[in-house]
Amino acid sequence: MNWREYPMARLLLPLAAGVVAGETMAGHQQWAWAALAVSLALLAYWQKAPARYRRRWWFGAALNLFLFCLGLSLVDAYDERRLPGHFSRRISPTAHCLLIGRVEALEPASNSLKATLAVRAVAQGGSQVRPAGGRLLAYFDITAPSRTLGPGDVALLRCKVQPVPPPLNPKAFDYARYLHFRNIHYQAFIREGEWQLLGHCPGFFSQVSRLRGHCINILRAFLPTENEFAVAAALLLGYKAGLSEEVRNAYAQTGAMHVLAVSGLHVGIVQILVAYLLGLMPFSGRTWRFARLALLLLCVWGFALLAGASPSVLRAAAMFSFLSAGQAFRRHTNIYNTLAASAFCLLCTSPYLLFSPGFQLSYLAVLGIVYFQPRFYRLWYIRNRGGDYLWKLVSVSLAAQLTTLPISLYYFHQFPVYFWLSGLVVVPAAAFILLSGLSLLALHAVPLLGWLAGQVLYWLVWGVNALIFLIRQLPGGLLEGVWAGPAVVALLYTMLAGIVAAAERRAFRWLLGAMAALLFVGILYNLQHWSWRKQEALAIYHIRGGTAIDLFDGQQAASFQSEGLEESSLLYAAQQYRWYRGAAELPVLALSDSGQGCHWRIGSGFLQFGRFRLAILQDGRLPGPSGRLAVDAVLLCNNAGLSINDLAGKLDAGIVIIDGSNAYRKVQSWRRECQELGIPCHYTGTDGAWILK
Repeated sequence: MNWREYPMARLLLPLAAGVVAGETMAGHQQWAWAALAVSLALLAYWQKAPARYRRRWWFGAALNLFLFCLGLSLVDAYDERRLPGHFSRRISPTAHCLLIGRVEALEPASNSLKATLAVRAVAQGGSQVRPAGGRLLAYFDITAPSRTLGPGDVALLRCKVQPVPPPLNPKAFDYARYLHFRNIHYQAFIREGEWQLLGHCPGFFSQVSRLRGHCINILRAFLPTENEFAVAAALLLGYKAGLSEEVRNAYAQTGAMHVLAVSGLHVGIVQILVAYLLGLMPFSGRTWRFARLALLLLCVWGFALLAGASPSVLRAAAMFSFLSAGQAFRRHTNIYNTLAASAFCLLCTSPYLLFSPGFQLSYLAVLGIVYFQPRFYRLWYIRNRGGDYLWKLVSVSLAAQLTTLPISLYYFHQFPVYFWLSGLVVVPAAAFILLSGLSLLALHAVPLLGWLAGQVLYWLVWGVNALIFLIRQLPGGLLEGVWAGPAVVALLYTMLAGIVAAAERRAFRWLLGAMAALLFVGILYNLQHWSWRKQEALAIYHIRGGTAIDLFDGQQAASFQSEGLEESSLLYAAQQYRWYRGAAELPVLALSDSGQGCHWRIGSGFLQFGRFRLAILQDGRLPGPSGRLAVDAVLLCNNAGLSINDLAGKLDAGIVIIDGSNAYRKVQSWRRECQELGIPCHYTGTDGAWILK
């Protein structure tokens, strides 16, 4: 393998490094534009003919510097908050404002309608309406008027715009960071009567969104059951709002979740189908070759937009576009160069794609399939045609899983053992589902043919769902709680790169490097387990309407919860931190129960953990004997009917902790009293979970 054979990969690396540096140094790229201009001037100077060959290393250094600075500049230019006309520069987050915005996308949330708005103008405090830009995430109450909203509608809102808050629980999913990489940084909650529809402003993307909504309605009409509709809509159109938690878990735990994200498989099927239909045309010649390319690209990118333009589908569309262009120009294409070129172009248009898990997993999976699948396939020769086809599918799954495993552990902390078995089901079925789904969308208005296509699609999806749920029930199918940090991920990929280099260069020193990386992984793993054996930590989570306390004492743990707490809410708040602490399952006690462990005891409204003492107040009664009792902290939960003055007369507390089980007005009253008395106060709804280490 010669590194010089992959010029686009050599250009991609400094650009990606610049994007990472630009995000790391957010707000400090003022010098990036100047450095970009200087490096461009150096490139022009060192390209002079007399000494071009002698200065080739200088030119290479200047080119890498230019691409690095380009990555920095792209991040600086892409972040819409740095634009002088961004709406956040013209309003105050503490007061209501008037805002005019156009709906770009709309999808149902848990108890509201979630809309992405392109802001057009703002006004605040009686000032005149001024033009503004930027995007806003708006949550509308579900009412009869809000149900009529659609992409392209322009609305006048009276709302309080606030930054998207960070996660309130440790190691929980960072929704603010997720939105940041989609260039959305502010949100607003719109109640009934606080908005008015001004009109409709059609645009290209709004028309695509409306067409997508029309296709979703067609699927809903022909697929009466909720699970089958949800899976078909996700697989065909990338619409995942209809997926229930049960279906998501079933596909994720069997390693089949990738089929619900429109990606290279789906785009490849569309390209093959369109290329086959265009091949039936009785045309030839140079003009038709380029017209065929234009039609092919139009269909591929049209499908990519209709499927939601996710990072995986954008990668696939870009890659197949380069492949199709190479064939049209009758050029030999290198798949690695094609992948690098598609990533380069996508990062130039949207640098934040580099931080998208879908983007990373998509490219890593394709790299694994391209490089490792042929090598795995050659390990076992099967004469039987059916067995050979099944081994091809298994080798594809093995190759993709090998290159995506480290980063999957980093993001999801689980490993589906039967991924190869689900791959035998979903990969061939996805092709038939896509073909029948496209047939349904095209023929739904034809009475008999539309009904027949709908029936075929329904039973195909039903069969896939049944098999996925069956695989999920197999014993030992999922390894959960595997916590891999950035250092472990980097070492695992270093090991994989060392193995590849050793195989390509046939040099043992690369294998030694891979073994050294694996040794460091083992060292980190043992250090992590040693820290778990020595840990002493307590966490009071923020859960709306409930109370949950986790206690970690070495490798022993316990959980104390309020009665009636929903398990889904608890796992959303606490599961990641439990895995981080090495606690897979915790014995559960009610806050009103009594019990004890090695270094802790709970009862009579008190939790003792080592020397730390926590008073838990769920009602108006103050625990403890007569006189003033000293405690390290007081937890107020379940709208306890007492004042801070009463509490201070009974308990000498170092800090007052208020969790999410209390009403907002009660919280505000307690916080004011704590401020007046000079008592430290921690409210989990704004300050996040309270952690004792």
